[in-house]
Amino acid sequence: MATLIRFQDVYRDAIQSLFGTNPSAAEMTDAYRHAHLIGTSAIQTGGGTFFDIFAKKGRDEWAEVETLIKHFDQPGVTQSALVRGDFLFGYEPQPFDVVEGTIREYGKMGMNVLQNFHGLNDTRLLAGVAEAARIAREEDGSDIVAQGTICIEDNPNVKVDDCLRVAEELIALGHKGFYLKSASGVLRPDFTYELTEKLLENFDEEVGIHAHSTYGLAPVCYMAAIEAAAERGKPMTIDVQHPALSGATAHPSMLKMLNLIKNHPNEAVRENAPELNVDAIKADMDRLYGMRFQYRDFEADYDHDLLEAMLPARAAGGASSTLKSIPGLVDNLGRALEQRLRRPATWNDIQIAIYKKQAEIDADIGSPTQVTPYAANTTGQAAISLYNELLGKDRFASLYPGLTNYLVGKHGRVPETTDGDLIMQALEKSGLEEPITYVPSQDRDPVLNEAREQLIAAGIEEPSIRQCISATVLKDGVSHVVKCANGENTPQAPAELPNYAREAFVHKNKDGEVRPTIRDAVQAIGGHVKLQEIAERALHLRQIDDDLYEFPQGEKDLKAQWREGNLAKLAEFMEALPEKLSEAGFNRTQIMFIMDNDFNSVPMCIKDACDSKGKGLYDYMVAEVEAFQRRPKHDLSSDADLDGARLEDV
Repeated sequence: MATLIRFQDVYRDAIQSLFGTNPSAAEMTDAYRHAHLIGTSAIQTGGGTFFDIFAKKGRDEWAEVETLIKHFDQPGVTQSALVRGDFLFGYEPQPFDVVEGTIREYGKMGMNVLQNFHGLNDTRLLAGVAEAARIAREEDGSDIVAQGTICIEDNPNVKVDDCLRVAEELIALGHKGFYLKSASGVLRPDFTYELTEKLLENFDEEVGIHAHSTYGLAPVCYMAAIEAAAERGKPMTIDVQHPALSGATAHPSMLKMLNLIKNHPNEAVRENAPELNVDAIKADMDRLYGMRFQYRDFEADYDHDLLEAMLPARAAGGASSTLKSIPGLVDNLGRALEQRLRRPATWNDIQIAIYKKQAEIDADIGSPTQVTPYAANTTGQAAISLYNELLGKDRFASLYPGLTNYLVGKHGRVPETTDGDLIMQALEKSGLEEPITYVPSQDRDPVLNEAREQLIAAGIEEPSIRQCISATVLKDGVSHVVKCANGENTPQAPAELPNYAREAFVHKNKDGEVRPTIRDAVQAIGGHVKLQEIAERALHLRQIDDDLYEFPQGEKDLKAQWREGNLAKLAEFMEALPEKLSEAGFNRTQIMFIMDNDFNSVPMCIKDACDSKGKGLYDYMVAEVEAFQRRPKHDLSSDADLDGARLEDV
């Protein structure tokens, strides 16, 4: 039976938010083999950094994109891509020949929905993608549409009436449906309910919502939107992740959201819960956990103090990557902060100081919505402003390049509340007398012919449209395209596993006796996949106890259920360690040694996995598990998912 509530699996955003788009397309598709069987209405497989970052990692970006789209196209999945309007997948706007060429190529590969957004909802930057999608449908026969995206946030620039005006403009431009996007995840449920309600009452269009889990606000805001839709008998789509890739800076788990829906006090919500194939979810759990563990060094660690600094700044979860990309800034800031702190500055010290500064400068720069490219501009400027002040200078003594482009109008509209003196400073820096009137892609001069001539001059006899696009939009694009064409590019190698998590080998002592190693022990307890599960459960436990998650009214009991479910699974695993080692052939002496030594013990491996998610997480988990074990036994299902919900209930 068809239900009103639908899930979109935003797989692309998980890879970007958690791993910084470091895995290859082959790694991504190999890890997620059963996504098409889960029961989600669509899977987000493209857009965002799934283009320029592929190239930066030495890969052929078009080959990577096609690998992903074809993988999900074969079983007939509806696929979506997040597109930054005229910016496409980059940080500066492009002319229409580039926009049209890109969208038509995506349509030919099998992309279906373009979630077309501009951070400040300036629809002038969205017209090109909508027109390109129309051309792809009518001239190429592609099954592709542009979905009108409205960027939302708890932000003075985002008001319900303004969003409704933007919605009218989006439909007039040819968009189909609305997509409410919050990259920061800083939202209010009352706003989300009201906006969803009015969109459904004023337009005959379906609505979807996207919010990151960084601050734990996404689930309650999703439920507010769902309730507004269900009460009116209208469909609603929410963005979710596979449980192995959920939470942190990504999105809520599909099982967690299903649990919330099925326990909601409103019958109109409960009776419209989607049907998910739990076996299909389980089928890829190990592979996805394994990839998350392999690329764990790219994932932001959990720090409650850091989140408290980020929240007032509405910082997007992946914003720290911007900081590390500014040459020398982190080292210089660290040295300057040491004098203030009177101790060495940690990476989290640096981030906390930057985000506090970001909250301070927010009003000066007009409170732009924290999404690409504005998130990068804002955090980059906050870092520079902090450094300026630590040196005794004015906070705006120097401007971040992207912020300068925004202030003079190159990125579209500039909020009226932006400090006028700051705009004048940016104009002077850019050699301009007055702000730029934004030129939409369709009114810009074409550039692909010039790129084609450059590629021919570089030795490519018949450049393809894809090669011309890459030569135009990528940094050092011509050189990169030539390298890929000649097979001279060097793709980044997969991330290496720590020694204890690598494949075991036969180890013999001097007498020729086989001696098990720490690798054997880790494999015996479930391998690095199990270590990742333990770390995720420990982190979820910590976040619950830190009250990170807000629960909809009437569902407060789920907090206790999720906590108890995670504790039960952690306790069960820790208690079973000696038995698992024994079953793998370790004798009593070996078990005692491998469980308690100062160099390579099983607890140390578990600690390494946990503490990579957050400082002190292992000690916290052990203390909570020991307290749980001293309590009377509870009748909890041992088959609990990552969120503590019993799988038979979902």
